[in-house]
Amino acid sequence: MAALAATNSATPSLQSTLIRARLETARREEKQAESTVQDLRAQVDAAETEYGKRQDQVRSLSDQSRQSDATYSSQVRSGAVVPAKTQELIVGLYQATSSSRQADGNGLKSNPTAAPVVNAQGQATGRIVNFSA
Repeated sequence: MAALAATNSATPSLQSTLIRARLETARREEKQAESTVQDLRAQVDAAETEYGKRQDQVRSLSDQSRQSDATYSSQVRSGAVVPAKTQELIVGLYQATSSSRQADGNGLKSNPTAAPVVNAQGQATGRIVNFSA
């Protein structure tokens, strides 16, 4: 019996072998999780950097917009930009003088002798104005 007991204690038990295997698996999983955490931290850092750049861009564009608005307002006051009432008058004059062009829906000067251009459905889509280039 003494020989049997000595042999038994020299060989690792099945249970201890399983525990060692589980321990190695747990260590591999721990290293994998640590690697994942490091990757995610790097992604967060990159996203925060990108966020900072975008915030700077928004601030810069906001400043430019405010400066542009101030410049436009001063130009309107100084007469360098046509005020809205003057623009309305000009548009009204254009519409009054171009009623014939608006009637046929063609912004080009109409040539009464030009043949109409017709699409596949038979609808007039315009007129040939000039063949020479």
